[in-house]
Amino acid sequence: MTQPPSYGYPHQPPSAPLPPVTQPPTMPSFHPPTLHSGPSAPAPRSGPPAWRKPALIGLVLAVLLAAGGWALWAFTGDDASGSKEPAATAKGPAAGRVAWMAEARTKPDKDNREALGTWFTSSLVVKAEPDMVTAYDIKTGAKKWSFLLQGPLCSASRESEGNVAVIAAKFGSVCTHLMAVDLRSGKRIWEELLVPEKDAGDSLTPGKWAKANLELALHDGHVYAIWGNGEQTRRLKDGKRVEEEKRDSCEMVDSAGGKDRLIAITYCGSDTIKIRSINPKKLEKSRWSRTIKRNDGFLSIISTDPLVVSQAPGNGGQDNLYDFVVLDPENGKEKARVAYNTLWERGNCFLATSGCTGALVDKDSLYVAARGATMAYDLSNGKERWTFKADANRLTTPVSVRNGRLAAYTFATPDRPGRISYVATSSGKAERTVDHTGTSADLKNESVMAKSEGFPRLVNDRLLLVNDGGFGAEDSGMVLAISAPDDSR
Repeated sequence: MTQPPSYGYPHQPPSAPLPPVTQPPTMPSFHPPTLHSGPSAPAPRSGPPAWRKPALIGLVLAVLLAAGGWALWAFTGDDASGSKEPAATAKGPAAGRVAWMAEARTKPDKDNREALGTWFTSSLVVKAEPDMVTAYDIKTGAKKWSFLLQGPLCSASRESEGNVAVIAAKFGSVCTHLMAVDLRSGKRIWEELLVPEKDAGDSLTPGKWAKANLELALHDGHVYAIWGNGEQTRRLKDGKRVEEEKRDSCEMVDSAGGKDRLIAITYCGSDTIKIRSINPKKLEKSRWSRTIKRNDGFLSIISTDPLVVSQAPGNGGQDNLYDFVVLDPENGKEKARVAYNTLWERGNCFLATSGCTGALVDKDSLYVAARGATMAYDLSNGKERWTFKADANRLTTPVSVRNGRLAAYTFATPDRPGRISYVATSSGKAERTVDHTGTSADLKNESVMAKSEGFPRLVNDRLLLVNDGGFGAEDSGMVLAISAPDDSR
């Protein structure tokens, strides 16, 4: 099967490592703030299975790593020598200033080191790395908890539900160790093997993934797992298995959940692609199922509410035309189509935990990143509403919608800082623009993070540039937080 195309920034196939960052910046001198230690490990139950014991060892190691395993910066203005002092003002840094940055603890190696998974609580951003999970205070960057995984990360749920996310790590050589995590405390709610190691075979062995990767999604109190030759649901509260189905091997799968529905896409056989609305309690009976011809295009799930997919022609190549398609959530039939535009740079649409990195769906609107612009479309009819024109030579991507305003981020370059524009969703007119600071250290950090595979988030007065891809350089960052106070409140 021809691999699905990827578009925009960066050009990557699914699950491919990031290209090396050329000449990563030398980080400025800094005074690290006090790092908060994670919660104490829960008391182990008597006689835990042998495969669970490494997780307990990881908790002990995580406490040691918290003292100095990575760097965390809090930036303020330059002094005469160019050094940085910790931020200490009551109100925090001014708009456009770097508030804090967390560097990746894991370093790249010959394997694909994936950083899949970013989730939020009311005050925390929780980030998965290839071998650990860490929670940071969104405002200050203070580390609240952290724990090591018993094996390399190999899958993560795109969404969380009730402040719970689910990840998968390799157990031995196979991607079968499931773990549900309370995002507020870092407590592991349950840990189970997806299937016994002896039954996993090639389909769950990352080194042999010519077949489909394991994908995880959450919906209606369940975690749904789908892989090359099977699918399964478990109860989110305790990990108890509810349903399981086997099938012929598939080359690629995709899934996404959320409050309203659970959607799965499978590429099984040479002729067709199937998209289904899943009932997690009865896997053998989909709520609906639709089949399209393989030549009609690769699909990726952009949103489940409303239900929007991206559709690209099936013959591969980065220069293909591709559309956004609105599907009827009751039967899967096409309701509207947003036709391809040559200005789009929608990013990677096959990164498992993000949909398209350059596209944002909000209610009845679609916003798409473009070179020098952000474009808005009406999902009821597929027509363009307006185009917000920004810097003609730089990518501008939609970040969030709040109080009738779209926040659009113009990416930094090595010689120009980024900026946030707040655009009226009714007209596309900018109501406020905030240029980020241009100090040498801030500019270097922001421009490097602009190369990361992921998409910006605007949460609790912070613009968060997050690495959701792989680690292709020794100084790959995890999170860069820039002050972005909301003046509409």
